[in-house]
Amino acid sequence: MALQAYDPWLMELGFHFLLLFYFQAKTDDDLASDKAWMVLERVWLVHRGGFAAARVLHAGMPGAEGVENLPEGKCRVKLEHGGEVLDVDEEDVEKV
Repeated sequence: MALQAYDPWLMELGFHFLLLFYFQAKTDDDLASDKAWMVLERVWLVHRGGFAAARVLHAGMPGAEGVENLPEGKCRVKLEHGGEVLDVDEEDVEKV
């Protein structure tokens, strides 16, 4: 007997695969990091190639070590794609 794409058994197997491998429990550290990420200020970082979504890091936040020592006119952002942390000119940051 050949399985077909709409076979209920196959669909149930796919659903269980999704539950097991996609929805995994997070640790307390993961939850704290996610919560800190959600409260950050969303901005667009303007660069030669266009725009990149980012969030401004403020003192006391993860990844913001030394942000209070940045020179005047600079701020620290964390890119949403890839998570890279950069020190950039404030004039290159546009609020969302």
